[in-house]
Amino acid sequence: MWAGKYKTTGHGSLIIGDESGNIIFVSDPAPGCDHDMKKREGEVEEILDLAGSVIADKGFQGSGYVTPAKKPQHRELYMREHEYNNQVSSIRAPIERAVAHLKAWKILFTDYRRPLNTFLDSFRAAIGLYFFELSF
Repeated sequence: MWAGKYKTTGHGSLIIGDESGNIIFVSDPAPGCDHDMKKREGEVEEILDLAGSVIADKGFQGSGYVTPAKKPQHRELYMREHEYNNQVSSIRAPIERAVAHLKAWKILFTDYRRPLNTFLDSFRAAIGLYFFELSF
């Protein structure tokens, strides 16, 4: 879990939410060096396939989901591409706020200093507490 580039521990997980900003599912953590498309495998892919229309970030370009347009290498974005990105971002804004709230939990953003074999249990406990908090 150590990222030498950032001199810290890290992991990545995919978070699935609805259009109102409610988090529906959080995948198990994967190494931070894994690409988002690789993290999509398994139950995450099943959930996204059943969802029908999916709006995702730039890590999922080429997957068939609605994603923002990337800036081409030799030119700026056209005005229509910029407006399209604004529309996609405004739809994604509520879920991004929910993700930020989830990431604010100390156990999810600080270095993990306990034995590595306990990390998954701690991660799942934190996610469970997050969903428990939402029920009140």
